[in-house]
Amino acid sequence: MTPTPFAWSLHLVKFWWSQSIVVYLAALPIFILVSACSSSQPTVRSEKSPIGVVTTTVLLADLVKNIGDNLVEVTALVPPGADVHSFQSTPDDNIAVSKASLLISNGGGLDKFLEQVIKGSAAGDAVHIFATESLMDSDFHENEAHEDETHEDGSHEGDPHFWQNPIFAIQYAETIRDGLIKVDPDNSNTYHINFESYKDKLTELDFEIASTINTIDESRRHLITFHNAFGHFATRYGWRVTSLVGHDASQVSPGSVIDILEKVRAQGVPAVFVEPQFSGGLLQQAAEDSGIEVGPIYSDVQDGEVSNYIDMMLFNAKSLARLLR
Repeated sequence: MTPTPFAWSLHLVKFWWSQSIVVYLAALPIFILVSACSSSQPTVRSEKSPIGVVTTTVLLADLVKNIGDNLVEVTALVPPGADVHSFQSTPDDNIAVSKASLLISNGGGLDKFLEQVIKGSAAGDAVHIFATESLMDSDFHENEAHEDETHEDGSHEGDPHFWQNPIFAIQYAETIRDGLIKVDPDNSNTYHINFESYKDKLTELDFEIASTINTIDESRRHLITFHNAFGHFATRYGWRVTSLVGHDASQVSPGSVIDILEKVRAQGVPAVFVEPQFSGGLLQQAAEDSGIEVGPIYSDVQDGEVSNYIDMMLFNAKSLARLLR
């Protein structure tokens, strides 16, 4: 008897169903084995939350990011463009400090006014380090004030802006690395690797700065600024530096500006430099009257084209070369 089309269809369905069950049953042990192996392997991405780090300045925050990468969450108390010397903390700063595992100050008197905020709000188990700790001379203590002095010989006495020398910035990074390891020892190897990578970049930065400013005639290697922040830069690269005031440029007298500009013009130095966060009106007018150009220079990281330490230092070197050559 010849099977009807319906019978053939029913036969095919039964055959397909039976084969599917066989395949499924054959594959089931493999699936279970793979699932068991997968569940026993650790995940590549750690579920651990990033380490909370609070720094006093944006520049320090940038260094922390280079060492900690995605293992850290960084907050800078003094925002970009603000003057660290006159900054006033807010209740939000106290909250940020209270949540941090690691607190980082510059030291040397630069951010001493923020110590009260840190001591008053920090958690009991938080670690507080000073980035300049390895750089402080035996006679230069943490409680010394940031002196308001005029330096005309490249002296950096009382100048806590050690980062203006990239070799000192390496020591900053090393101190930060050790601080991160103290609060997060499980990721010690990562912090060491990141530090070595960043150290290479800072060594290259030092070479690039020297190569850029060495194009300037030696007779013009005289950096004149309002702010006493570049003594370590001057010492590193063999420059003279004159700073009119230690803090806000409004503190300087017109007479001192004019006297210095007359000396500068007599020496044939074509430009003086001002940081954006300081009032440059007095110097700007006096320089224009003397036929001397006023150029930009930065002592800290800000938004825009100097949003990290390396870019800031390269910007400064190029600004000096452009206006003093």
